[in-house]
Amino acid sequence: MKKSILSTLLIIFSFSFSHSQEAISGFSKNTVQKTHRDSIKAQVDTLLKVVRKEYYKKNYDRTIEIGEDAISIASKINDYKTIFKISSLMGNAFLEIEDTVQAKKIFKETLLEAEKVKDSENILAARIDLGNFYALQNEFRPASQIYKQALPLAKKFNDTVPLFILSYNIAEMSLELENIPEADFYVRQMNEYVTNLKAETYHAGAALMLGKYYVLKKKPNQAIKALQKAITLAEKEQYIQGLMDGYKYLAKAETLKGDYTSAYFHSQKVDSLKNKQYQVDKINAVENATAKYKLNQYKQDLRAAELQNEFNEQMAKRETTILWVKIAGVILLIFLIFAYNSYHRRKKLLIDLTIKNKQYLEAKDKSEELSMAKSTLFSTISHELRTPMYGIIGISSILMEDESLNRHKENVKSLKFSADYLLALINNVLQLNQLDTHPDKSLEKVKFNIRELVNNAIKSSNFIRADHKNILKINIDPNVPECVVGDDVKLIQVLINILGNSLKFTKNGVITLEILKKSSTPENICLQFLLKDTGIGISKDRQKHLFNEFSQTSLGGEFQGAGLGLPIVKKLLDLHNSEISLKSDVGQGTEIQFDICYEIAPQLNDTSATTLLTECTDKTILVVDDNKINLLVTQKSLKKLGFNSKAAMSGPQAIDMVKSTQFDLILMDINMPDMDGFETTAEIRKFNVHIPIIALTAVEINEIKEKIKSSGMNDYIIKPYATEVLVEAFNRCFSYAQ
Repeated sequence: MKKSILSTLLIIFSFSFSHSQEAISGFSKNTVQKTHRDSIKAQVDTLLKVVRKEYYKKNYDRTIEIGEDAISIASKINDYKTIFKISSLMGNAFLEIEDTVQAKKIFKETLLEAEKVKDSENILAARIDLGNFYALQNEFRPASQIYKQALPLAKKFNDTVPLFILSYNIAEMSLELENIPEADFYVRQMNEYVTNLKAETYHAGAALMLGKYYVLKKKPNQAIKALQKAITLAEKEQYIQGLMDGYKYLAKAETLKGDYTSAYFHSQKVDSLKNKQYQVDKINAVENATAKYKLNQYKQDLRAAELQNEFNEQMAKRETTILWVKIAGVILLIFLIFAYNSYHRRKKLLIDLTIKNKQYLEAKDKSEELSMAKSTLFSTISHELRTPMYGIIGISSILMEDESLNRHKENVKSLKFSADYLLALINNVLQLNQLDTHPDKSLEKVKFNIRELVNNAIKSSNFIRADHKNILKINIDPNVPECVVGDDVKLIQVLINILGNSLKFTKNGVITLEILKKSSTPENICLQFLLKDTGIGISKDRQKHLFNEFSQTSLGGEFQGAGLGLPIVKKLLDLHNSEISLKSDVGQGTEIQFDICYEIAPQLNDTSATTLLTECTDKTILVVDDNKINLLVTQKSLKKLGFNSKAAMSGPQAIDMVKSTQFDLILMDINMPDMDGFETTAEIRKFNVHIPIIALTAVEINEIKEKIKSSGMNDYIIKPYATEVLVEAFNRCFSYAQ
């Protein structure tokens, strides 16, 4: 078990606690006449300062050497308080140079002497020292027992610092022993005590302990929150061991949560910190070994001096020389043993690091494999779901316009609403997967009319709860320019999702969308988007989970959703480096606000798609699709727009028809058996490079966008699509042709 922040503080506390009490009584001894006892006391006090100074300078050999002399002198006047302090320093010095036998002996003897003279302050300090010793030797049960014995004394002095530290260490022992019920009690005690402490070191330790506790309780979300706080404070204090423990348990928490990518990332952090700690440990090992060597040398020198005196009385100069040769041999042997042990420890550390790195790489490969499998699954789902949805939405739209079916109008309308709602849900799931798969995707930069974009977002959201009869108000600051440059697709996705939520959870109410100019320069403008509704509102407890993926929104009755909208909004706004704020109370409505900055662009040309299409209605379009229902829907849509159309149900048939018939445009399905849309387009381009070809696909566009460009297609449309999308695509293609 590595020494933690709190273990170090306990050692310091054991040095300083009784000293602060003694100083109070020391002021009462203000004698003028210097007695023999006062002279010795002054000498002992000076030696105590020297011993403490040498300990903190890590001169452990000097700590022990001077400490022995100081204890010898203090014993002459029975100065037990000073003897206990110096013994504590010496015991910890032996512990630092890994002489656990001497350390344990000193701590036990000190505790017995303190109990014999009934010195409560030093009994507390000695128990803390002995508890630390067992804890650092991974003997958690005796360590916990001794800390518990120290607690009543700490409560007697009513000092928050030792109470907090003891509660912390008992909690740590309980967690090491996986005694969760006991850990519950002492973690609560620790949190109560730390609230009254100002030092950030204590708060860092408390947060780290809380994170470990929640990991063992298998509560990853609470663990991550506590560990992130601990890491922040540990970074501020530059405490490497605290950072290592923080990232180690953060990786465990993320593994529990199933976030293997973040777990791997933070495990790599632990490796990086281990390298730093290795350098520090290497320096400390050299210092400790040097102190050990010096201490042994000091003992050997004392022994050599004693032997030399004896030999001087009994033996000649020749025998004395032989003795020194033997002493030199012993020192050399000790040095060789130390060098061998250092080499062995370093070799073991390197082997451990190699094994860990292999494990991390295996975990990384597994994580990437799972991510690829997930992406493939969603790609397949995209095509398999969107293709039939195209037929359902298209046919229901056709049926709604058939006057002979007026008596079934409400049923068809319900069918259309359900299909639109299901499509929105499918799109949300796929969009969430896309953001998770490509979290670092850069933003597009296109010129768009922000007022038209808002109107399109409203049209796209209107199918949601149309029966709720809400009033929708749009207020756009006149100072907002007509045209800006940015990612219009992501903005409309954000607006559709937040408008959809308001429309869904508001009934017979008012929904207001405001777009204000927050700040601007000649080149850029920052816009503030504010959406308010008078809906049912959201409780404070539920607000904590709104941005969690797949945290379903269920508020009873008819107010229920899949819980995908706001997580998608947050991920999209993260790409813009924008924060979303939400204010809501149950029954008081909801207010959502966020800011996005755009480049200012010249105003767009106001070319009407309807006017352009009027000039093109005499054109004939070839529809290529292997699905009869999709063919029917597409040809009905074209007929409604005034176009003539012909159908081909395979790639080879389409190639033959283009060779024999003059067409003005081709709508090409991508997924067809035998010969897909890419292969068919490539064959057509061999003999006709001018005819516009628009891809019709139900596959997520990011997966095939580059392939569409390289195959020779002019544009693409995602199925199912609105008539406006078809019109805009025709508008672009016929404009290019002219």
